[in-house]
Amino acid sequence: MTRRALSLVLLMLLAFISSVAAQQSASDPQSTESMKTPDRKQKQVDAAAGNSDAAVFDECAAAEVLGAIKDGLEGHSQRRLLSAFDGDKMDGFLTFQDQIDAYFARYEGFRVTLRILQTSEENNRGVILADFQVESEPRDGGRISRREGQLRFELERGKNRWKIVDFNPRGFFS
Repeated sequence: MTRRALSLVLLMLLAFISSVAAQQSASDPQSTESMKTPDRKQKQVDAAAGNSDAAVFDECAAAEVLGAIKDGLEGHSQRRLLSAFDGDKMDGFLTFQDQIDAYFARYEGFRVTLRILQTSEENNRGVILADFQVESEPRDGGRISRREGQLRFELERGKNRWKIVDFNPRGFFS
């Protein structure tokens, strides 16, 4: 055998051994257990136990907060909608609360479509960029109004969950 042929055989043998080793480690649960990332259920258990890993902001946390807004609007529940916001940390919360009161008084029903475009964590705050579309049915039976826009939410971790401390544009829900 020539030197070149021998090198080729050795490379093929090395590739074969590497693939067999990779298959064995993938089928061995003990070797991969430490590499697994916690699933949502585990994160919830960690959060209940007060573990710091559960405080990481991710798309599941973002969906939970925006879900509260959507559920509050579609269920015509100001309380549910406002539960997504941290009244103690949000500047102008009382004004915002009055704005929501007026919004709910003007419309009897809402239909919400939203799409999370991006989530990130900046300076211990969660950030959500989302497309919102809200169809509002007036109490007087007039034409349904539609408002759509891109909203940016900033969140902080509270005792049990993430809550909104700021968002823009503030006039979206009016």
